[in-house]
Amino acid sequence: MKNFRLFGEWLLLFGATIVLVLTAWQQEWTHRIDYSLLDFASQYRMAEPSDEIVIVEIDDRALSEIGNWPWDRARHAELIDQLSTYGPKLTVVDILFVDPTQPESDAQLSRSVAEAGNVILAHAFARPLGASNDPVPVFPIPELANAAQDVGHVSVGADSDGVVRRFALEFEASGQQYDHLTKVAALSADAETVELPQDTAEPIVPMHPYGSFVSYSAGDVVAGQASREFLSGKIVLIGSTAQGLGDRYTVADHAGRIMSGVEMQANLLSAILQNELIADLDDWIVGAALVAAIALLFLTFWQFPPVWGLRLSLALIAALVALSTALVVSGHWMPVFPAILGVVVAYPLWGWRRLSAVSRFLEVEAQALMPRAGKEVADGSSGFDTVARQVSLMRNLIGATRERLAFLRKTLSASPDPMMVFDAEDRAILMNEQAMVMFGEESDWSGLTLFQLLAENRAQFDTKMEEITSADGREFLVASSEVEIDEQIKIITMRDITKIRESEQQRREMLEFLSHDMRSPQAAIVGLVGAAGKNLPEQERMERIESQARRTLKLTDDFVQIARLEYEGIEPIETDIGALLHEATDRAYPLAKRKHIKLETSLPMEPVFCMVEAYSLSRAIDNLIGNALKFSSKGETVKVALKGGENSAPVIEVVDEGPGLPPERVSNPFARFGARTKGAGPSAGLGLAYVKKVVDEHEAEIRVRTKSDGGTSFEIILNCEQMISD
Repeated sequence: MKNFRLFGEWLLLFGATIVLVLTAWQQEWTHRIDYSLLDFASQYRMAEPSDEIVIVEIDDRALSEIGNWPWDRARHAELIDQLSTYGPKLTVVDILFVDPTQPESDAQLSRSVAEAGNVILAHAFARPLGASNDPVPVFPIPELANAAQDVGHVSVGADSDGVVRRFALEFEASGQQYDHLTKVAALSADAETVELPQDTAEPIVPMHPYGSFVSYSAGDVVAGQASREFLSGKIVLIGSTAQGLGDRYTVADHAGRIMSGVEMQANLLSAILQNELIADLDDWIVGAALVAAIALLFLTFWQFPPVWGLRLSLALIAALVALSTALVVSGHWMPVFPAILGVVVAYPLWGWRRLSAVSRFLEVEAQALMPRAGKEVADGSSGFDTVARQVSLMRNLIGATRERLAFLRKTLSASPDPMMVFDAEDRAILMNEQAMVMFGEESDWSGLTLFQLLAENRAQFDTKMEEITSADGREFLVASSEVEIDEQIKIITMRDITKIRESEQQRREMLEFLSHDMRSPQAAIVGLVGAAGKNLPEQERMERIESQARRTLKLTDDFVQIARLEYEGIEPIETDIGALLHEATDRAYPLAKRKHIKLETSLPMEPVFCMVEAYSLSRAIDNLIGNALKFSSKGETVKVALKGGENSAPVIEVVDEGPGLPPERVSNPFARFGARTKGAGPSAGLGLAYVKKVVDEHEAEIRVRTKSDGGTSFEIILNCEQMISD
């Protein structure tokens, strides 16, 4: 619910910013600064002014030399006649001749225009009184219009800031289309190479500074004092530049702020000839770009830390300005300051929202931690304003919590038992080294519940006994407790009780041993001494008593030897394993001969040395050979061998042809006080248990193979550096 509310706030602010940006664009709230960027960037769009264009100015000097304005049309005829003698390529007259004057003067001007043959005249538009609001064209008087090569309109419209930047190359009025004077001139001068923009009828013209074009006073032309070199083959624009004639307009600051109409026409014509016009991008492209910029900003707000929001806001503003400049240089125009306005407004609003959320969070968390931290921690907070005081208080509370966590970590680290910390959702958040030995590194257990950890590590949990049995057989007693830092955090301790369980098992086995195995021969002796033995011959009775006594001594000795290994371990020395087997077979020979069993040995001629404890290993070998003889029948063979095994390690092998291990002992032949068989007399199972203990103490390996049709093989693979050779 909290995340949904935050997303709703984000979405609401995003939508409001988009509306603000699109409204600012449509209503031109940022038009002045957008146009300032356009004027600045358009300077890098321009090349040098076209050298094909020359301006003939009706300036103050021309008025003083030829006469006050308005001139008689005979004077205009004289100017055109004299200009024609210089051989211009085209004469473009930016003066309106829409009303008739003296018939003789009008006729003279018409003749001069017709004789020149390359004159293009200007016309305007007007809104008739009492008629519709649609403008209508106002052409030169018919005889002049017929004499001219062509006519074109000279209407001028300023942008919303009052600056003239655009010209309508094609103006539609009363359902008809009228071309601009400079478009007509450009097509007349060089129709094959001129490329007019197709995507806009009102392109933006980059303005050269005032005085950039070659110009002559009309007085010099009439007097024949102009240079033929600069006028011959040129496009000559005639227009008024004198003070007070009204043909002046506001242009960009870099162009001089005020410019005459004829010089503006020269800039437009130069831009057409040199393909320097700037076209507005389509509205859908501009809108999509503005929305994309704001979307990028809000994605950063959503996914990145606050510092990235500030960085991207500044980078986005710079990128938008650079993009707009680059587009102008390439011939396109897109206003970007509506998006910049959105960035400027959205960033502080989002920052305020984040600050409010942080303040609420600090307040809630401080109230939650306050009861555990103590009044002295709260009293130690200070700050300039509310947020600063909340931050100071939270810093103190976190410091106090950190100290408790550090104490908790030290406690966990000092514990010899595995300890784990779980959060309110019972997921692991902390472990000591002993626990990580069981469950792996943090990436393996972080965020998992106790039951998930146990399942992944193949451990069993007895919830009734609150005990865990690991995959390797160790047993742990589980205890849990809550932490002072947060009552929702729990610590689980796993006390290793494997030794305790083994000791309990040994005590149970010992009781069984004392109550059954040790008691049985003693009871037999008592019986033989008493009335039960009186019916037996004396010799037989004494032999039975001796047999039971020896059995008691054997059991006692086996038990004592196992206990000695458990508590004292072994002290290995360098020993010849072959010699140990020779001695063992010598000790077993009398019993084998008495039972008519063949004892066969296969021992190497060279000594095989290994670090072992001779006494315990000899006793283990005696037990294996003794068992083999005990369970073998007359005429069978017991084999004792020392050979190279896997990795050429010494392998002691004892093989018999007896009945094999009973089914009840196959699963665990080395169990202490294990299953018994009466096939060869009573047994407590201590002999093989002793063998396994000796093998384990020597870090060796023992293998047992038994066949259902008879025969058992025991192999002891020793862990020695000295290996036997083939």
